[in-house]
Amino acid sequence: KFASSSDRPGIQKQLASRATMSPQGARHRALVGAASLAVGGKLLSEVSSTFACGPRALARASTPSALQHSKVAANFASATATDLAGMSVGATMALGVFVVAAGRSQPSRVAARVVRGAPSLLQVLEQKKLLSFAEGQKLLSAAESAGLGIQTVEQLGLLKFAEKNKLLTTAENLVTNLSTPFTLLIASLFLGGAAFTLATAEQVYFLNWVLVGALGAPALVLAIAALVIFGLTSGTIKTRNFSRLEKVTTYSPLGRLGSFQQTEGFRDSTLLQTLEDRGILSFIEENRLLTLAASLVNKPLTLTQSLGVLSTVEGLKILSTVESTAADNWGPFNISSAGLVLAPLALALLILNPFGLGLPLALALGLPALALIALGIGISAFSPPQPTE
Repeated sequence: KFASSSDRPGIQKQLASRATMSPQGARHRALVGAASLAVGGKLLSEVSSTFACGPRALARASTPSALQHSKVAANFASATATDLAGMSVGATMALGVFVVAAGRSQPSRVAARVVRGAPSLLQVLEQKKLLSFAEGQKLLSAAESAGLGIQTVEQLGLLKFAEKNKLLTTAENLVTNLSTPFTLLIASLFLGGAAFTLATAEQVYFLNWVLVGALGAPALVLAIAALVIFGLTSGTIKTRNFSRLEKVTTYSPLGRLGSFQQTEGFRDSTLLQTLEDRGILSFIEENRLLTLAASLVNKPLTLTQSLGVLSTVEGLKILSTVESTAADNWGPFNISSAGLVLAPLALALLILNPFGLGLPLALALGLPALALIALGIGISAFSPPQPTE
């Protein structure tokens, strides 16, 4: 197509000679094809033996050579602005498709649970000292200075969105699952290898650069996510139990009329799962509770930071304690029962008034009793709901 008029006769002669190939040329091409098949079979056997030998052999086989690195550098050096723009378009398209697919995906009707034996996300935050880190780096006051207040998530409708799409439980399951970093890393290596193969091709066209961006950007994101999650969960253990004994009634169609069976079993239920299952996030957003708190207190996030609330909650492990107590079948009642014992004693002291100290003694016992009863009732609001029969 791009040959000049003076070069066209020579090209036409070459095409004609290839079309009228001699028998010797045909035999030569057949030998080349047979040799290519033999080499391909040898490479296939080498790849199979590499996978059979284990990850180390696979890492040695997949290590790029210096020639491939130089080829990638040469291809990038010869790339035009249009080619680099195509790579950016491919990366943007890939990330956009992922965001749209995640937004339109329907949440599963079966609630996902934390892997057995894994810690909850709140326990991970406490063990990694992330709450005190946010407080020490003054991230809360920086967020309010940037215009992101406690009511921002409520005004943007993020609480309902997170509850509807089960974002909290999904994030908790991904972060606390030990296999997540390795799965993300394998996916990153697969996509990155495909992008590297396209970048080291003999002829790199515009479509190649688009595919390099479409495969390379997700590979980079997955690799970063794998490193972050691995660093976040490494060394963490399950410090408190959050299992709950439940009875589930199931119907079996066996027989003429069928039968109902009731079974008991333990089910892990974290505090984040309970917030979604009970619709607490939607309740907060619909009643504008965060907006009310922001109107009553000037800069509540900065005040929380200055008072050291996060480090105190982290040091006393209040979040994991509430989570464990709420998941326990008798946890809220055990707290309230102590108040129920102290309340009659306080009433008796107030009536009998021994040594004229009835009122001070009644207040000394009655106030803690009321606090324990209120605490038990409050924690019971975060107890997991009964499963659907």
